[in-house]
Formats: sequence, C-alpha cells, structure tokens
Amino acid sequence: MRLFTLGTGAGRPTLHRHTSATALEYEGEVFLFDCGESVQLQLVRSPLKWGKMRAIFVGHLHGDHLFGLPGLLGTLSLVDRKEPLQVFGPVGLKEYLRVHLEIKSLWINYPLEVIEIEKPGLILETERYQVFTGPLGHIIPCWGYAFREKPRPGVFNDSKARALGIPEGPERMELVQGRSVTLPDGRLIQASEVVGPSRPGRSFAYCLDTRPCEEVVALARGVDLMVHEATFGRELQADAQQWGHSTAADAARMARESGVKRLVLTHISQRYSDPQVLLHEAKEVFPEVELAEDLQVFPV
Repeated sequence: MRLFTLGTGAGRPTLHRHTSATALEYEGEVFLFDCGESVQLQLVRSPLKWGKMRAIFVGHLHGDHLFGLPGLLGTLSLVDRKEPLQVFGPVGLKEYLRVHLEIKSLWINYPLEVIEIEKPGLILETERYQVFTGPLGHIIPCWGYAFREKPRPGVFNDSKARALGIPEGPERMELVQGRSVTLPDGRLIQASEVVGPSRPGRSFAYCLDTRPCEEVVALARGVDLMVHEATFGRELQADAQQWGHSTAADAARMARESGVKRLVLTHISQRYSDPQVLLHEAKEVFPEVELAEDLQVFPV
C-alpha cells in the first residue's frame, strides 16, 4: 500500500509543483484523489499501472482539482479500457462531464459511473476495504476521503506449519482465512495453532481544500497517514481563513487532534520558493510530518 503525490501545488502549476492529484496503490488497484490538469503526465512519469485504476475521488469543483478529469477519462477510452470505473465527487460533477460528452470533446467506451455525494459516510466497500467521505470547510462544497482497510489476517507461522505436517496449498490458505482444516491423516488443525492474531488494517485520509474543522478530525481519526493541505504559512492566516484554506500549523493541529500517525503536507502555494518554512511551522505542532514533492512515494 503506497501513496504517490502526483501534484502538490495550489491554484496553478509551477515548474516544480503540478496541480492537485494523489494516487493510492493498494494490492494492485489504483485510486486517484483529485485530478488536476497535468495528472496524465504525472501518471506516465510514475511507476503506477494506471490501467488498473479502480475509482477516482474528486474533492470539489475548482479547476486545479478537476481540469484533468475529462482528459484522463478520454485517454482510458483510447487505450481500450473495458473495466468499469467509478468517479465520486460533489453535486455538479455529472453536469460537468455531461457537457463534455454532449459537445463531443469527450467520449467514453467503458462502463462509467459518476456518483455525486450528498451526505457523509460510507461510499465504497469491498471485502478488503471501505472508503468514507465527510464535508470539509472550503468556500464551496468540498469532500474529504478516508480509505480504511479492513482487519488483516494474522501472520502465518510457516515453521510451525511444517512441524505439524501441513502441506503447502489450499489447506494453508484456509487456515490464513481463519478456518480449520482436516489433514489426510485425520488430524483437525485450528487456525489459531499456526496463525497469529488479526492485524489492524492500514488507513489513509485525504483532506483538501479546507479550513481547520471538526469534520477533518472525525474523518481522519487514527489513520496511519493523513494528506492535508498547507497552502499558507502563519503570516497569511487571515488569507487562509478567508479563502477556505489551512496554514501548515493548522494542518499539524488537525493531525494532532485526529490522532494520526503521520502527516504529509501538500497543496503548497506558489509564493513559497522555499517551502521548508511550512515544514518547520508544522513540526512545531506535530513532529511526524513530511512536506510532499511531486512524484514522491509514501508507504502506508
């Protein structure tokens, strides 16, 4: 499970920071959070197998988070995608894509489902993971997302399995899944004999654009890694509040209150030629913080 910060700039791209896009790679699937205009180039530059894209999550309808979406959807048609794709986002996203389709600037030849979010809660679930959403404190409707893996099976004790004479094959898979097996000699082996206790699932939260708010704390509570905007430094606190953004210290405070393990700062204003000042401000509040660069990889 790895996170790729494809675009880490705010508002408009620079030579060093493209507009917002973050990809989560999970067990061979790719999930994209926001879709700034340079997302295709950044995906090409990354090692991601983006033909395996499972879903796209758009936070809000400002262009620096959205303008790359029609092009990406069209490219997936050009490469003859056949698998279904889900796109989640705020009300208005369907109309935005409908216009592109109507004027023939976009065509889709695979099953595409656009889901407009109208309330917080669970929006996607499989046997392995859940995705939740919650409202953020921006100047237009904006949604944050949390990806939470379900509890994982415990670690399989290979040496003990060999000592018990458990053959390699389906019997071991059954045990890993928590089921008992009967060996050819008639012995019944319980899963607890060779599999440790279940492990907590891994988790990730994506929160931008937003002022500090309780909804961020609720959405990100306890995650392993939170990606949060840090558009401004403390000297521009008033601007951050006015435009629905956070300072680096605000992001750190949200991480601390949420009880997250690690924080990654993104959505950096182009006015910061040396954004290390933002990292220093955040570290004063929450030590386990990193400043994202484009095409950086963070294990989760």
